[in-house]
Amino acid sequence: MAKAEISSLNLNLKNHLKTLKEVTSSKKVKVLNGEATIVVTKEKNISTLKRELKPHLPPYQFKRIDEAMVSPLYLEGLKGVIGIVLVPDENPEFLHHEGLLDPSAYSVARDQTGQLYLEMEAKGFTKIHLNGLMLDYDELLGSLLGIELAAYDYKKQAKPLELSASYIGELPKVGIKDALNNAMAIGHAINLSRFLVDTPPSDKRPASYAEGVKKLFDKLPAMTVSIWDEKRLAKENMGCLLGVGQGSTQKPRLVHLRYRPKNGRDMAPLAFVGKGVTFDTGGLNMKPGPGMRYMKKDMGGSACLVGLASWLCDSKSEIPCDIYLAIAENSVDSHSFRPSDILTARNGMTVEIDNTDAEGRLVMADALCVASEAKGKDKPQFLIDVATLTGAIKVGLGDDIGGLFSNNDDLAFILQSCSQISGDLLWRMPLMESQRKKLVSDVADISNSASGFGGAIRAATFLQEFTGDIPWAHLDIYAWNSARQKSFRASGGSGQGVQCLAQFISQL
Repeated sequence: MAKAEISSLNLNLKNHLKTLKEVTSSKKVKVLNGEATIVVTKEKNISTLKRELKPHLPPYQFKRIDEAMVSPLYLEGLKGVIGIVLVPDENPEFLHHEGLLDPSAYSVARDQTGQLYLEMEAKGFTKIHLNGLMLDYDELLGSLLGIELAAYDYKKQAKPLELSASYIGELPKVGIKDALNNAMAIGHAINLSRFLVDTPPSDKRPASYAEGVKKLFDKLPAMTVSIWDEKRLAKENMGCLLGVGQGSTQKPRLVHLRYRPKNGRDMAPLAFVGKGVTFDTGGLNMKPGPGMRYMKKDMGGSACLVGLASWLCDSKSEIPCDIYLAIAENSVDSHSFRPSDILTARNGMTVEIDNTDAEGRLVMADALCVASEAKGKDKPQFLIDVATLTGAIKVGLGDDIGGLFSNNDDLAFILQSCSQISGDLLWRMPLMESQRKKLVSDVADISNSASGFGGAIRAATFLQEFTGDIPWAHLDIYAWNSARQKSFRASGGSGQGVQCLAQFISQL
């Protein structure tokens, strides 16, 4: 067997908004001379917007302002370019799906501001000024966040624009400052998740990934990090996680991030489990070439939770949390696990391997057991897992809506509501006993997969076997942005799940 590769993984990602020391209060819209300006406001403020911009636009451009009601608008001003974002007013008459899939004001401000930033960067401008005109807190937060997301560039080829910002409206200074701090925290969390997914698999083998996470969080006062190596995993009866990773030169890891803030709430913690398959060949049931091309993203669930851990620390959240990352590499060699093998999970259940490409649910099973077994004050009130688990969910929902499965209606409703507010959408899917029956094995307690339709539901019902008696939700995500769109300059990691979970924690 070849010698294991271990490389360094540096997760010290720069935060562009930190160059913006403050968002100043103002009474007038500020337009940069010879550079770029963005104004974000609500549709109902369009008359105020026109009054503010009339001195800065030639008549033929001024007449176009109403076009911003459809999409972000890029105008040639008298002294520089001006971008306009009009956040639509809510109209309950036009809500669909009970409003749970409709864009929120926050998400419109985020996506359209980021889109304009990228347009102005492409035009060669070096400075940009953001005006928040009569916005509420969420809309100002979204505008700032859009810039942070747009500035992210894994290739580091683009030089971020020099940034300044002002606010015109009724928010107090403390609210304006808090919006900037929150945008920095959530923006860094999302971009950290994106960075991890974008990192090539050669640079995030299981050991280096685990050590990179430990190095990032180990010295932060509210966070403690522990890593179980292959010897500890064997001692802890983590047979499924070990089975998936046994074909790789670098063995699996379980990372536990324990967040306990000094002045935190006296409440049971939340537990999160993330799938961290750093590269998925499919194992002996090998994927075809096109299907394997982007399998560096198969650790997107764990990347989401690393981002969430960053947000917990940066935002100084009062909510105690436990985060478990199940990390392995599904490789192919003579030691790889095989179809028809039987693995024993931590809870003693035996699992017949129907397909080695259904590996994510195996690594998650053992980690879910660890999370659900916590006792006393550490017993979680909710258990939420995040995983790039099935292609079936993408077929059903597309690549920007995650599948939500839960054994608790209240938890499911809160998560789906938070997904709409944050613009990080989820849609609830059913847990069907009929699909669980398809996983019956003649030689083990359960099979890890079965052929036929309903693959995402079967995967979720498999995971439920390892969650104990705790209210549980499973997020089946894609974690990937297939093309340049909204606030993203290129295809790559999307940070899916980070905003929804941060919103969920914030409203507790």
